[in-house]
Amino acid sequence: MAAARLIAVLLCLSGVIARGQLLLDPVPAPAPVLAPAPAPRPVAHAYLYIEPFEARVEVLLDLPTVLGRLGIPHDSKAPVTAEEQEQIKLAAAKVAKDWCHLKIRGEDIKGSLASVAFVKGEPGKTLPMAVDEQPSLKELMLGLIWEYSVGGDPKRVEIYWSGFAEPVERLPLTVFVGNSAEELELTKGVPMVRWSDDAGHLPRPRPLAEMPKLPQQKMYAIPLAMILWLILGAGIYIWMHVRRLKFPGGFLPFLVAWGIGLVMSYNMGGILVADPFNEKAVAVTEPQEAEKVLLPLLKNVYRAFDYKKEEQVYDRLARSIDGELLRTLYLQTIQALTLEGQEGTRAKVHDLSVTVDKVTPQASGFIADSEWTALGTVGHWGHQHQRVNRYKARLTVVPVGQEWKIRAMEVLEERRL
Repeated sequence: MAAARLIAVLLCLSGVIARGQLLLDPVPAPAPVLAPAPAPRPVAHAYLYIEPFEARVEVLLDLPTVLGRLGIPHDSKAPVTAEEQEQIKLAAAKVAKDWCHLKIRGEDIKGSLASVAFVKGEPGKTLPMAVDEQPSLKELMLGLIWEYSVGGDPKRVEIYWSGFAEPVERLPLTVFVGNSAEELELTKGVPMVRWSDDAGHLPRPRPLAEMPKLPQQKMYAIPLAMILWLILGAGIYIWMHVRRLKFPGGFLPFLVAWGIGLVMSYNMGGILVADPFNEKAVAVTEPQEAEKVLLPLLKNVYRAFDYKKEEQVYDRLARSIDGELLRTLYLQTIQALTLEGQEGTRAKVHDLSVTVDKVTPQASGFIADSEWTALGTVGHWGHQHQRVNRYKARLTVVPVGQEWKIRAMEVLEERRL
């Protein structure tokens, strides 16, 4: 009996010791949860901007990928110098000029590679880059821009991409039309996509503003032929009376012929003469009157740049501008609307306000000390940019035919807001 109790005590002690050992043993730590690997950086993305009269294709390519394609070696940790940037842009322009093609309604559209630029960041997250900045290779993308002149209503557009090479086998494409965006994709196997404006997002071409007409003077129609016939008949009658001569067949036939001639000549050989007491009606002397003239003129200056072909722009500028100012204003406006460093990427002005502080009447026309603000927008690298320019200028406005036109412009102040 004592032996049994001793065995029971020993068993209890061994259990306590075992439980103590378990309490002293360290608890194994849970396996660490690994964070998901970051998504690989996109190596390519394309943007298609469609507007009346213009289509623009912008493609961003990862710079290391481009250098591999061009066979230009570069240390991934070293900055890309300004000289290297120029070398890369020249080499890329030669290779990439034929990579992109557009068709509208099945017809090839003439276009060209308008710009090659370096872009900092990645698609959808581009960053501004200073002129002399030298980022590292991994921070940069190469941007290619093709421009195409299209009609006012490009309803169906096909885009072809022949620039596929390892490792780029797919090219996401974002199509921007008006305020809408649509996602498409080009692949090495299917290097063409088609966009159609089935939803009617494409804005209509903006018509030119109605040209301001000169106030109409009061005019009088003078029947010159009838007056001459009247004088001739009266002269014959007086001459016959003074000479005491008789009319052949009598006076009555002469009087009838004279009257018939007066009636027939009433609508023959008439002239218009302005009312000399109404000449001041064409003069512009008040700022409010000058604003009504300048607003449509300046609107048409900016709407002319909705077109891409130079001759089309000039034709529409000539509706508002007269003389030597035409060429100067063309160059100044292009510079004001173009994004810095992006030749051909021009903002479209959609809001314009004009105020006139002072009007100085001239012998022909008037001079207006004026101020105007032009608000425009442009899509670029997937972002929407705003451009606000404010001007103070002295404008000389003259009558040309029956319309007002701007003949001279002295810019006093120009600010980009």
